[in-house]
Amino acid sequence: MKQRCEYCGNWIDDTDEVCPHCGGANEHMMASGEGVPKTIEELKEFCARHNLPLEQMRFFIGEDYKEPRAFGIYQDGDNFVVYKNKADGTRAVRYRGKDEAYAVNELYQKMKSEVANQRNRLGNVKVQQAQKKTRTAGILATIAIAAALVAGIFAISRMPSDGYYHYDNTYYYLQDDDWYYYDSSHSSWQYDNNPPTTLTENSDDYWEGDSWNSSWGASDFSNSSYYEPPSSSSNDDWDDDDWDWDSGDSWDSSSTDWDSDW
Repeated sequence: MKQRCEYCGNWIDDTDEVCPHCGGANEHMMASGEGVPKTIEELKEFCARHNLPLEQMRFFIGEDYKEPRAFGIYQDGDNFVVYKNKADGTRAVRYRGKDEAYAVNELYQKMKSEVANQRNRLGNVKVQQAQKKTRTAGILATIAIAAALVAGIFAISRMPSDGYYHYDNTYYYLQDDDWYYYDSSHSSWQYDNNPPTTLTENSDDYWEGDSWNSSWGASDFSNSSYYEPPSSSSNDDWDDDDWDWDSGDSWDSSSTDWDSDW
Protein backbone atom coordinates (compact mmCIF):
# COMPACT_ATOMS: atom_id res chain seq x y z
CA MET A 1 0.00 0.00 0.00
CA LYS A 2 1.19 3.51 -0.77
CA GLN A 3 1.62 6.28 1.78
CA ARG A 4 3.18 9.74 1.82
CA CYS A 5 6.67 10.32 3.13
CA GLU A 6 6.43 12.57 6.17
CA TYR A 7 9.56 14.48 5.10
CA CYS A 8 9.18 15.16 1.36
CA GLY A 9 5.52 14.25 0.70
CA ASN A 10 6.22 11.78 -2.10
CA TRP A 11 4.34 8.49 -2.31
CA ILE A 12 6.29 5.48 -1.06
CA ASP A 13 5.55 1.82 -0.33
CA ASP A 14 4.63 1.15 3.29
CA THR A 15 7.35 -1.53 3.39
CA ASP A 16 10.13 0.94 2.48
CA GLU A 17 12.39 1.43 5.48
CA VAL A 18 13.54 4.77 4.07
CA CYS A 19 12.07 7.07 1.44
CA PRO A 20 13.71 6.39 -1.96
CA HIS A 21 13.30 10.09 -2.83
CA CYS A 22 14.78 11.86 0.20
CA GLY A 23 16.19 9.11 2.42
CA GLY A 24 13.90 9.97 5.34
CA ALA A 25 12.93 7.18 7.74
CA ASN A 26 9.51 5.62 7.20
CA GLU A 27 7.89 6.37 10.55
CA HIS A 28 5.00 4.01 9.74
CA MET A 29 7.36 1.06 9.85
CA MET A 30 7.38 1.46 13.64
CA ALA A 31 3.63 2.04 13.97
CA SER A 32 1.62 -0.52 15.89
CA GLY A 33 -1.65 0.29 17.61
CA GLU A 34 -2.40 -0.36 21.25
CA GLY A 35 -4.28 -3.60 21.68
CA VAL A 36 -2.92 -4.95 18.41
CA PRO A 37 -0.87 -8.15 18.77
CA LYS A 38 2.83 -7.41 18.51
CA THR A 39 4.29 -10.91 18.37
CA ILE A 40 3.42 -14.09 16.52
CA GLU A 41 2.47 -15.76 19.79
CA GLU A 42 0.21 -12.85 20.74
CA LEU A 43 -1.46 -13.10 17.33
CA LYS A 44 -2.10 -16.81 17.87
CA GLU A 45 -3.66 -16.08 21.26
CA PHE A 46 -5.75 -13.27 19.77
CA CYS A 47 -7.18 -15.57 17.08
CA ALA A 48 -7.96 -18.31 19.60
CA ARG A 49 -9.69 -15.81 21.89
CA HIS A 50 -11.96 -14.63 19.09
CA ASN A 51 -12.67 -18.11 17.69
CA LEU A 52 -11.26 -17.22 14.26
CA PRO A 53 -11.34 -20.31 12.00
CA LEU A 54 -7.77 -19.97 10.74
CA GLU A 55 -7.80 -23.12 8.60
CA GLN A 56 -10.94 -22.01 6.77
CA MET A 57 -9.62 -18.45 6.58
CA ARG A 58 -6.39 -19.77 5.03
CA PHE A 59 -4.21 -17.90 7.51
CA PHE A 60 -1.11 -19.74 8.75
CA ILE A 61 0.51 -18.11 11.76
CA GLY A 62 4.06 -19.10 12.56
CA GLU A 63 4.17 -21.44 9.58
CA ASP A 64 5.90 -21.31 6.19
CA TYR A 65 2.94 -22.89 4.43
CA LYS A 66 3.72 -23.95 0.85
CA GLU A 67 0.33 -24.68 -0.70
CA PRO A 68 -1.65 -22.20 -2.87
CA ARG A 69 -4.25 -19.82 -1.45
CA ALA A 70 -2.72 -18.87 1.85
CA PHE A 71 -1.70 -15.88 3.95
CA GLY A 72 0.95 -16.36 6.59
CA ILE A 73 3.73 -15.16 8.82
CA TYR A 74 6.80 -16.98 10.13
CA GLN A 75 10.27 -16.30 11.49
CA ASP A 76 13.26 -17.01 9.27
CA GLY A 77 16.40 -16.53 11.34
CA ASP A 78 16.43 -12.89 12.43
CA ASN A 79 13.78 -11.92 9.90
CA PHE A 80 10.01 -12.09 10.02
CA VAL A 81 8.26 -12.90 6.74
CA VAL A 82 4.68 -12.00 5.81
CA TYR A 83 3.52 -13.68 2.63
CA LYS A 84 0.63 -14.57 0.36
CA ASN A 85 0.56 -17.73 -1.75
CA LYS A 86 -1.58 -16.92 -4.77
CA ALA A 87 -3.97 -19.26 -6.59
CA ASP A 88 -1.27 -20.36 -9.04
CA GLY A 89 1.09 -21.29 -6.21
CA THR A 90 3.45 -18.33 -6.63
CA ARG A 91 4.40 -16.38 -3.52
CA ALA A 92 4.21 -12.63 -2.97
CA VAL A 93 6.24 -11.47 0.04
CA ARG A 94 4.55 -8.56 1.77
CA TYR A 95 7.31 -7.93 4.28
CA ARG A 96 10.67 -9.38 5.24
CA GLY A 97 12.53 -7.69 8.04
CA LYS A 98 13.47 -7.65 11.71
CA ASP A 99 10.46 -5.68 13.02
CA GLU A 100 8.16 -8.38 14.43
CA ALA A 101 5.51 -5.89 15.57
CA TYR A 102 5.27 -4.39 12.10
CA ALA A 103 5.15 -7.80 10.43
CA VAL A 104 2.38 -9.00 12.77
CA ASN A 105 0.43 -5.80 12.20
CA GLU A 106 0.57 -6.32 8.43
CA LEU A 107 -1.07 -9.73 8.73
CA TYR A 108 -3.45 -8.47 11.44
CA GLN A 109 -4.72 -5.71 9.13
CA LYS A 110 -5.22 -8.22 6.31
CA MET A 111 -7.15 -10.50 8.65
CA LYS A 112 -9.30 -7.56 9.66
CA SER A 113 -10.08 -6.83 6.02
CA GLU A 114 -10.98 -10.47 5.35
CA VAL A 115 -13.24 -10.62 8.41
CA ALA A 116 -15.05 -7.47 7.23
CA ASN A 117 -15.50 -8.94 3.74
CA GLN A 118 -16.85 -12.20 5.12
CA ARG A 119 -19.29 -10.38 7.40
CA ASN A 120 -20.55 -8.46 4.36
CA ARG A 121 -20.94 -11.73 2.46
CA LEU A 122 -22.77 -13.43 5.31
CA GLY A 123 -25.00 -10.40 5.78
CA ASN A 124 -26.01 -10.60 2.13
CA VAL A 125 -26.69 -14.35 2.42
CA LYS A 126 -28.89 -13.80 5.47
CA VAL A 127 -30.84 -11.09 3.64
CA GLN A 128 -31.40 -13.46 0.72
CA GLN A 129 -32.58 -16.17 3.10
CA ALA A 130 -35.02 -13.77 4.72
CA GLN A 131 -36.29 -12.71 1.29
CA LYS A 132 -36.83 -16.36 0.33
CA LYS A 133 -38.90 -16.91 3.46
CA THR A 134 -40.92 -13.86 2.55
CA ARG A 135 -41.69 -15.24 -0.91
CA THR A 136 -42.88 -18.55 0.53
CA ALA A 137 -45.17 -17.03 3.15
CA GLY A 138 -48.79 -18.02 2.62
CA ILE A 139 -50.72 -15.11 4.11
CA LEU A 140 -50.45 -11.34 4.11
CA ALA A 141 -49.75 -11.12 7.85
CA THR A 142 -46.79 -13.48 7.58
CA ILE A 143 -45.50 -11.57 4.56
CA ALA A 144 -45.74 -8.31 6.47
CA ILE A 145 -43.83 -9.71 9.45
CA ALA A 146 -41.13 -11.23 7.22
CA ALA A 147 -40.77 -7.94 5.33
CA ALA A 148 -40.27 -6.14 8.62
CA LEU A 149 -37.56 -8.63 9.58
CA VAL A 150 -35.83 -8.12 6.25
CA ALA A 151 -35.99 -4.36 6.74
CA GLY A 152 -34.42 -4.81 10.15
CA ILE A 153 -31.60 -6.86 8.70
CA PHE A 154 -30.92 -4.14 6.14
CA ALA A 155 -30.94 -1.53 8.90
CA ILE A 156 -28.28 -3.30 10.96
CA SER A 157 -26.14 -4.53 8.06
CA ARG A 158 -22.64 -3.14 7.79
CA MET A 159 -21.91 -0.13 5.65
CA PRO A 160 -20.10 -0.85 2.36
CA SER A 161 -16.38 -1.46 2.76
CA ASP A 162 -13.78 0.83 1.27
CA GLY A 163 -12.47 -0.71 -1.93
CA TYR A 164 -13.20 -1.44 -5.56
CA TYR A 165 -16.60 -2.06 -7.14
CA HIS A 166 -17.60 -2.84 -10.73
CA TYR A 167 -20.99 -1.67 -11.95
CA ASP A 168 -22.36 -1.08 -15.46
CA ASN A 169 -18.92 -1.58 -17.07
CA THR A 170 -17.39 1.09 -14.84
CA TYR A 171 -15.00 0.69 -11.93
CA TYR A 172 -15.75 2.56 -8.73
CA TYR A 173 -13.82 3.09 -5.51
CA LEU A 174 -15.34 3.86 -2.11
CA GLN A 175 -13.21 5.82 0.35
CA ASP A 176 -14.59 7.16 3.63
CA ASP A 177 -18.19 7.24 2.32
CA ASP A 178 -17.13 9.06 -0.88
CA TRP A 179 -17.50 7.40 -4.28
CA TYR A 180 -15.09 7.77 -7.19
CA TYR A 181 -15.35 6.37 -10.71
CA TYR A 182 -12.68 5.54 -13.26
CA ASP A 183 -12.94 7.72 -16.38
CA SER A 184 -11.44 5.47 -19.03
CA SER A 185 -11.51 8.23 -21.65
CA HIS A 186 -9.07 10.27 -19.57
CA SER A 187 -7.43 7.32 -17.78
CA SER A 188 -8.05 8.89 -14.41
CA TRP A 189 -10.19 8.63 -11.29
CA GLN A 190 -12.92 11.23 -10.77
CA TYR A 191 -15.08 12.16 -7.79
CA ASP A 192 -18.70 11.04 -8.21
CA ASN A 193 -21.13 13.36 -6.43
CA ASN A 194 -24.11 11.34 -7.64
CA PRO A 195 -23.20 7.64 -7.71
CA PRO A 196 -25.76 5.18 -9.14
CA THR A 197 -28.44 4.29 -6.63
CA THR A 198 -28.31 0.65 -7.68
CA LEU A 199 -24.63 0.56 -6.78
CA THR A 200 -24.94 2.29 -3.42
CA GLU A 201 -27.98 0.29 -2.31
CA ASN A 202 -26.69 -3.09 -3.51
CA SER A 203 -22.95 -2.60 -3.11
CA ASP A 204 -22.29 -6.22 -2.06
CA ASP A 205 -23.36 -7.37 -5.51
CA TYR A 206 -20.65 -5.30 -7.18
CA TRP A 207 -17.77 -5.74 -4.71
CA GLU A 208 -14.42 -6.52 -6.38
CA GLY A 209 -12.07 -6.30 -3.40
CA ASP A 210 -9.87 -3.94 -1.44
CA SER A 211 -6.76 -4.70 -3.51
CA TRP A 212 -6.17 -3.48 -7.05
CA ASN A 213 -5.89 -6.03 -9.85
CA SER A 214 -3.75 -5.16 -12.88
CA SER A 215 -6.13 -7.06 -15.17
CA TRP A 216 -8.89 -4.54 -14.54
CA GLY A 217 -9.53 -1.72 -16.99
CA ALA A 218 -8.73 0.84 -14.29
CA SER A 219 -5.59 2.17 -12.65
CA ASP A 220 -4.64 1.68 -9.01
CA PHE A 221 -6.71 4.14 -6.96
CA SER A 222 -3.90 4.44 -4.42
CA ASN A 223 -1.88 6.25 -7.12
CA SER A 224 -4.58 8.87 -7.66
CA SER A 225 -4.63 12.33 -6.13
CA TYR A 226 -7.81 11.42 -4.22
CA TYR A 227 -6.29 8.56 -2.27
CA GLU A 228 -5.76 9.14 1.43
CA PRO A 229 -3.66 6.47 3.18
CA PRO A 230 -5.13 5.15 6.43
CA SER A 231 -3.89 7.22 9.34
CA SER A 232 -1.61 5.43 11.78
CA SER A 233 -3.77 5.65 14.87
CA SER A 234 -2.59 4.58 18.30
CA ASN A 235 -5.87 2.74 18.84
CA ASP A 236 -7.52 -0.06 16.95
CA ASP A 237 -10.72 1.27 15.39
CA TRP A 238 -12.72 -1.93 15.87
CA ASP A 239 -14.48 -2.96 19.01
CA ASP A 240 -13.05 -6.17 20.41
CA ASP A 241 -16.38 -7.91 19.82
CA ASP A 242 -16.20 -7.18 16.09
CA TRP A 243 -13.60 -9.92 15.77
CA ASP A 244 -15.63 -12.66 17.45
CA TRP A 245 -16.58 -15.31 14.91
CA ASP A 246 -19.73 -17.36 15.29
CA SER A 247 -18.91 -21.04 14.91
CA GLY A 248 -22.17 -21.45 13.01
CA ASP A 249 -21.08 -19.04 10.29
CA SER A 250 -19.29 -20.69 7.38
CA TRP A 251 -16.15 -19.08 5.95
CA ASP A 252 -15.93 -19.09 2.16
CA SER A 253 -12.31 -18.48 1.10
CA SER A 254 -13.29 -18.63 -2.57
CA SER A 255 -14.44 -15.02 -2.22
CA THR A 256 -10.85 -13.91 -1.50
CA ASP A 257 -8.90 -12.35 -4.36
CA TRP A 258 -6.22 -15.01 -4.69
CA ASP A 259 -4.68 -13.58 -7.87
CA SER A 260 -3.46 -10.25 -6.51
CA ASP A 261 -0.18 -9.79 -4.67
CA TRP A 262 -1.98 -8.87 -1.44
